[in-house]
This record gives sequence, structure tokens and C-alpha cells, in this order.
Amino acid sequence: MKKWTKAIAAVAAGAMLIPLAACGSTRGGSGSSGAKDASDVNIGISMPEQMLERWKIDGNNLKKQLEGYGYKVTLQYADGKTDLQTSQIQNMANNGMDYVVVASIDGTATGAACEQAKANGAKIIAYDRLIMNTDAVDYYATFSLEDVGKMQGEYIEKALGLKDGKKGPFNVELMAGSPTDNNAAYYFKGAWSVLGKYYKSGVLQAKSGKVPSDETQWQSIGIDNWDRQKAQNEMENRINSFYNDGTKLDAVLAQNDAEALGTVNAVEGAGWNYYPIITGQDAEKANVQAIVKGKQSQTVYKDTRELAKATAKMIKDLVDGKKPEAKDTFNNGTKDVPSQLLTPVSVDKTNLEKVLVDGGYISAKDAGLE
Repeated sequence: MKKWTKAIAAVAAGAMLIPLAACGSTRGGSGSSGAKDASDVNIGISMPEQMLERWKIDGNNLKKQLEGYGYKVTLQYADGKTDLQTSQIQNMANNGMDYVVVASIDGTATGAACEQAKANGAKIIAYDRLIMNTDAVDYYATFSLEDVGKMQGEYIEKALGLKDGKKGPFNVELMAGSPTDNNAAYYFKGAWSVLGKYYKSGVLQAKSGKVPSDETQWQSIGIDNWDRQKAQNEMENRINSFYNDGTKLDAVLAQNDAEALGTVNAVEGAGWNYYPIITGQDAEKANVQAIVKGKQSQTVYKDTRELAKATAKMIKDLVDGKKPEAKDTFNNGTKDVPSQLLTPVSVDKTNLEKVLVDGGYISAKDAGLE
């Protein structure tokens, strides 16, 4: 996995604007003397699914932001099916969309459809998940991915007192994200940068033996499609095989809230009188409530309202013939994609109300505080 670098961001972003203006000019798009009125700008949004609460929120937020600029917006969800998402993107291309925003189910599988949309004159924005192995993607908007995993790892590190010299050994089971999600590699890399040394020294162990040899082997513990039930099944198998003899499970690295909730369900099914430390990501309503109740320990909050604003602003800048903000780059295997990275926040009981409720992301009632 190639690392993103900041050094060439300005050059890459500037270079991308030349072909963008050229293909847009054939259709009166952005960057041309015959720029479209806002009401004539057509934008397609392809979200991966609606089962996870966050994608419904993302889709609606982004649609609202773009419509606020006066653009025509088509929002579609792919129900977790790669073939359906490919078909939806192809239809967007055939319907003459000026911009296509894609949150990929499979970052590699969507490449061909994005190339078709690009060939038809559209600009492609990768949303939250990078589109891989193609030069069709123009910009990428996401959060600082490694920081997400690092925050999860640091939470476990602090909760177990590892920095204070506690030797354990502690039983910590690991789960990574979907093997088809490019972001999952970065999440695990961040977590492993904190926890890896403790496994190597023997302070941490996993009775299941499911510990990758290094950060590059994360797919061996990946949960397909970030599926809650699959995560629950996985943890039930590990608990029944290794922890139902009185052996304590100290912590679980769950890398999103679906995996975290699956872990909570597995623990409750085992009938234990305690919950291990359980991390997460996305601050979904059910998980926030689980944190309030002491079932889940932590989640990483990514304010998708801000991600929607940043993505919409990228498109507005392109429509207006301006250079979007993209100070960083991610390499997708073919090119360094100009990228804008937002900052995530680690949330637990101590700051949940201040960050999520006072910040307007969730009501006190929905958080389970009333």
C-alpha cells in the first residue's frame, strides 16, 4: 500500500484541472467560458447501502448541501451489492451527469464504471472511500484514516494501562474492516502502530490466535462488508472456543460500530457479567446508547456533516472554475489523488455529551441521556 504524501498535492491538484476544463468545455461544464447555471448542473451520488445508519445520514447531508447550491441531485443506494453500484454509476454516466460522487462498496470494482462516467465528461469525486487502480477519480474527500485506527488502539492502550507498564498478559481480540474497503487497511495500520509492539512483546495476546504477523496482513481478520451479523458470528465462535472456560477477554478492537454492536451481542449471548473494552467508529445512535449504558467503551466520531460540506464545496469550486481545497494526496495504485482530510474525534462516556449532543450531532434523548 503506497502512502499518501503532501509534497505533491498542489502539483497534482493543479494538473488535474487542465483535463477537467477540457472535458467540461464540450458540455458547457465548469472551467469553460460557457459555464452552466446552477440549475443545469446534474450530480449523481452513489452510496453503498442504507443498512448502516451513517450512509443514510451521509447521503441525505450531501444531497442537501448540493441542492443548497441549486444543483440537481440524484441520490442512489446500492444495497451493499457491488454489481448494483456499478450499474447505478453507469446509468449516471449515460444520463449525462456532470459530477458523480461515489462511496464505493469495493474500491476496485467501481473503477470501470467511473471510467465510463469520466469518458462521458463527468468529474469523479471519491467520497470517504478511495476508488482504486484508475486515473478516472479526480478528487477524494475523507477523514484522516490512520488517525481513526490510532485512536482505537490508543484507547485500548490507555484503558489497560499499557503505557504505565502493566504487563498482563491481556487477552485482546482483533477485527479489521471489509477486505474490499481500501480504508480498512489504513484503519488497521493506525491501530497496529499502537498495539503491534505489545503483541510482539507478549503483553497482549489473543487466545484465538487471530493476530496478523504485521499490518499488511489485516485482511486475514477482516469482516466482510463490515457486517454486524458476521462480526457477531465471528466473536461468538471465538468466545465459545476460547473464553467460555472463565478466561477473561479484556478488550476487542472492533473497527466500526457494526462490528462493535456485533461484539456486544456476542458477549451478552455468552451471559457474562462484564463487558470487555470495545472500540468502534461512526457514532451511530445504537452505539452511542451502548456507550452510555457501559456496553461499548469508545467510538471514533467522524462528523459526516462536515464531510458533506467539504465534498459539496469541492464540486462548487469546480463548477465555478476554481481549484478545490485538496492539500494532501492518496495513491490509488495508478495516481496520487488530490485529497481533503478531515479530523476525527475519539468519544467515550467522558466527552460524549459535549462532543455529540452539544455539537448537535445527536439529541440527548437519542443518545440515551434522558
